[in-house]
Amino acid sequence: MAEPQSYKEAMASLDSDAWQHAMMEEHQAIMDASVWEEVEIKDLPVGRKLVGSRWVFKVKRNSDGCVERFEARIVAKGYSQVEGINYDETFAPVTRYDSLRLIIALALHLGLDMSQADIKSTFLNGDLNKEVWMMPPPSIGLDGKVLRLLKSLYGLKQAPLAWFERLSSAPAELGFLSCSFDPCIFISPNYNIIIVVYVDDITTVGRKSHVRKVY
Repeated sequence: MAEPQSYKEAMASLDSDAWQHAMMEEHQAIMDASVWEEVEIKDLPVGRKLVGSRWVFKVKRNSDGCVERFEARIVAKGYSQVEGINYDETFAPVTRYDSLRLIIALALHLGLDMSQADIKSTFLNGDLNKEVWMMPPPSIGLDGKVLRLLKSLYGLKQAPLAWFERLSSAPAELGFLSCSFDPCIFISPNYNIIIVVYVDDITTVGRKSHVRKVY
């Protein structure tokens, strides 16, 4: 099953209905997260550089190779961003595999429960600290307008960092402490829970009742 390389290819494929549904889901998720505000092109502030955007299509499969779902993402063309103007830092930490192995071994040794959560539409939750303007992708009815991004979007250079800062603030508010040897591991002395973060995959170790409370 070929993955379309453009919006035009997706609409011309035999699976156009499935791709259309995936695009509607993505657009709705963006609207629900208030990712951008619409502005008439004529009202674009002088001197602002526009970042392009496009649709990216992906067929998600199960471990046995069967199709699980069709996924469409609105992706910013981050290569057109200018450092110091619409982004600064881009580095975002991810947990080391050695750290994850250590936590798994600890969970087995102490007889603790392990669970995993996957955050949907991850990068749409990150807050931007730079002004970013973007051209809308085709098919969402925004011809003649530009978008001022209020939150991060896939493809932006600072998107992974913006997401990590937003995510790491949540356990901090609950009293979790970030480990000195791995900033993506959070430990709670109050809940006796360990959280391991790898971008949008979250592994939690602790008693089930405590984990449900934290989630």
